[in-house]
Amino acid sequence: MIFKELAPIVIALTLLISIFVAKKIDKFVIYTIDGKFAIIGTALGLLISSLNLIYSNNYMITLGPLITITCMIYLSNRDKLLVENKENIFKLNEKSRNITRIVYWICITIALLVYQFAETYYRPPIFFVSISIAVASVGLEILSFDDQKYIEKYILLSKIFLVSLIVRFSAYFISPYPVGSDPWAHAEIIKDILAFGTSNLHQIHEYYSNYPIMHIFASISSILGNISTKESMAIVGIILVFSTLFVFLTVKSITNSINLALLSTLLINLSDFHIQWSVQVIAMTFGIALYTIIMYFLLINKKNHRAIYKVFLILFIALIIWTHTISSFILIISIISLYIGQSIYDLIYKAQYHKTKLTITSTICILSIAILIFHWMDPKYPFFDSVTNGLIDSLTNEASFLGRESMPNSEDSWNSILNILGFLIFVFLGTIGSLHGLAKKEKCNTKFSMLVMLTVLFFIFFAFPVMGIRNIVPYRWPAFIYITFVPFAAIGFSKIANMFTIKKYGFIIISSLLIIGSFFMITNSFANMDSPVYGNNQKMVWTDSEISLYEAINKSYEGYITSDLQTRERPFQTYLKRDLSNDYQITVEGSIDWNNMTGSIVTWRKCSLRRPVQVGGQGTPEIVLGENFEEDLNKNYNLINNNGNVKAYI
Repeated sequence: MIFKELAPIVIALTLLISIFVAKKIDKFVIYTIDGKFAIIGTALGLLISSLNLIYSNNYMITLGPLITITCMIYLSNRDKLLVENKENIFKLNEKSRNITRIVYWICITIALLVYQFAETYYRPPIFFVSISIAVASVGLEILSFDDQKYIEKYILLSKIFLVSLIVRFSAYFISPYPVGSDPWAHAEIIKDILAFGTSNLHQIHEYYSNYPIMHIFASISSILGNISTKESMAIVGIILVFSTLFVFLTVKSITNSINLALLSTLLINLSDFHIQWSVQVIAMTFGIALYTIIMYFLLINKKNHRAIYKVFLILFIALIIWTHTISSFILIISIISLYIGQSIYDLIYKAQYHKTKLTITSTICILSIAILIFHWMDPKYPFFDSVTNGLIDSLTNEASFLGRESMPNSEDSWNSILNILGFLIFVFLGTIGSLHGLAKKEKCNTKFSMLVMLTVLFFIFFAFPVMGIRNIVPYRWPAFIYITFVPFAAIGFSKIANMFTIKKYGFIIISSLLIIGSFFMITNSFANMDSPVYGNNQKMVWTDSEISLYEAINKSYEGYITSDLQTRERPFQTYLKRDLSNDYQITVEGSIDWNNMTGSIVTWRKCSLRRPVQVGGQGTPEIVLGENFEEDLNKNYNLINNNGNVKAYI
């Protein structure tokens, strides 16, 4: 394992850099509230770094040193970072602003032209580069935005939404079929609702008949707009994009800064996990949008019409519970954490009163839990029993500290670090912003409660999988975490921008952060499943020619059809409704089990030469089949169909 072997060197470098930075720290800073939290963060980072000696992956090998060094940098630059922002965070003259506007539109035009004339099912690297420069241009405009120009904030919001929609729809409409795995099942549910005229389809879709909100919405969109299922699901993705308006409103209410509100909106729209669920549209996509709206009602401070806001809050809580289980579970954890955060704030800051009063109360907490349990205990589908039994089983039989299995090809390669580089930049900026928000000078119970909530959510996201607890689907949590984390990333970004007295250096650093951060956010394996720029993730996009071949052999052959696991589950079982299908299996030694394919048609995708596919076996691993697999097929089987992208053998 590359990372585990490098762990001692990484730990040593982290300690050396920390000691070097520590020499510049004023001892007085350590005794401040934010200083104490920075010391805790430093210790936490060192602990995570040390754990790499036992178990290591791309997150642990990078996050530990990053958190430690970022906390030390904050301590050494605390006075500069706590200086109040200027009216324009990063001042540009009118000529420079006009240049950034021109660059934005040139880059958008290039991206659209490149996408239009590129080969089918592919987005060239220049597309992503153009988008990244466009993001940097609008980011610089935001940082130099003057609050007095009232109309300009709407223009900037429009630019953010435009670039966001281009990134998402270029990936979503790259194939006429669903992108990813789960969207195939959700598309079939919508088709059945349209066919039968009801969502009460327990015999066909037992689980989602109890969580039908997204599917009903998409079905209504399909009927009213006279559009296809694919297009109606795209509307759900659009809802997710425009739900980020509530991020803008929330940040504006908390910070009283339009610059930070706009910057937060830009960051959330170009974040990888947020993009992912606009491309892979599922019930959770609608859940994230509802979660964003609920956070707005929980966090804003409105003295007037508080009762009306609480009514809307309860309504949206009920909606999210009837939409998606993971979304509602994360919401309940968030609500409880926010409520506890208010009490901790009083203890730490000795607050006699709150500067802001959150909508959340003990009544809201209890009512939310009651509605959740009521729905989860529905006798038609008692989800509460299944999730409780699953958690008990996970805790008793599966859980073990550092018991998470590493996935070859994904977590222990240099490409895997590039895959999370955008996330690491977010963590760096967010850590600076979080420590800034903890300073006594900046104390605010809303921000503090948000940080308590984020600590809980991040702990579950990272610690539970490491301890072997996986039934809470941790890989889906970041999309929700980003909603309340981006305000702190925006604060961190603004503080770094505010530190530069020499305009030229500031321009270079800020532009570089925006370009690099956005580039690695929109090109990683979460946001970009079709056209990998670095590394090779599993191709979860199926072409017209591939589906045509599958349809042909499905109609003409009555026996078993063998393929990779995802092709078997989605095109064959979900879309073509074929029960007699099988996936490649691997033996205990890790080699392909050819005996499992005897007497069946074997399909092979050309992309498996370089990109991994999922196979059956312990842990359903992803492996690159390579040229040897194709050679064995050609040697031992007869080719019956070949359209270039996929072959069928018997």
